Amino acid sequence: MKTVNLKEKYHDKHLTPDEVANARNEIRQAISELEDIKYQTGDDHILLKWGTLKSWNLHSKKGKKLLEKYNSLGSSMSAMQQHDTDEQKELICQMIDECDGFIQSDWTGEYFTREKAKEYVMDYKN
Repeated sequence: MKTVNLKEKYHDKHLTPDEVANARNEIRQAISELEDIKYQTGDDHILLKWGTLKSWNLHSKKGKKLLEKYNSLGSSMSAMQQHDTDEQKELICQMIDECDGFIQSDWTGEYFTREKAKEYVMDYKN
């Protein structure tokens, strides 16, 4: 059953305890089916927090060089304490463009498109 149909079926409805049990089981089944979706990405990832890098794994030569340059400008071991310069923010954006895997917010768990990730980095105010 499609998730949209589940929402239409149950949203704002007054349910009996048995109907709640059935609804919860249907929703759990739908989530399980969605979580079983298989897809492939590259091995890279970038995890962002406080507008900066929290963790990363970049495999390309270019990605490694960008990270090396970023680190050479100085960085804190704590994302919360990191105050990126404009140059560092630009390097992070280049790393985002180079990332062939996923880019995620450590705060919300949300997966970012490259564009949204770059907006987050550039617009974050320390």
